[in-house]
Amino acid sequence: MVLVLLVLGACGKHLYNRDDLQVELSKHHIDLRWGRLENAARPLQPELRGPFLTSWAQQIGQIELQDIELTGMALSEDGDTADVVVAVTWIERSTMAVKVTNLPERWVRTDEGWRCSHPAEMPAAALSH
Repeated sequence: MVLVLLVLGACGKHLYNRDDLQVELSKHHIDLRWGRLENAARPLQPELRGPFLTSWAQQIGQIELQDIELTGMALSEDGDTADVVVAVTWIERSTMAVKVTNLPERWVRTDEGWRCSHPAEMPAAALSH
């Protein structure tokens, strides 16, 4: 019993695997897609939550998100980081044009689960046309 507790205590973040990341990605992107920004900010590293909320709140007036689809994921060798690419389908409100933008994200495995250390951000150039 002591050995089991030592093993679990020594590798707490290894309790979270690729399946857990898939679930976290799905919840995060669904919340972002439907404009539930506070929920979408929860899996971000704490220092990123405020800037994320501010940035996306400003963009919601210019765009309407239609879909966010995971198009690629690469786990690091140790399995502690994941580089993710999402295809964001959105409507530019000023022109009603449908656009697709590929955006990178980085996720890090922590003792609390998977946390986004680099959230998807719409490029300013995409919003200025």
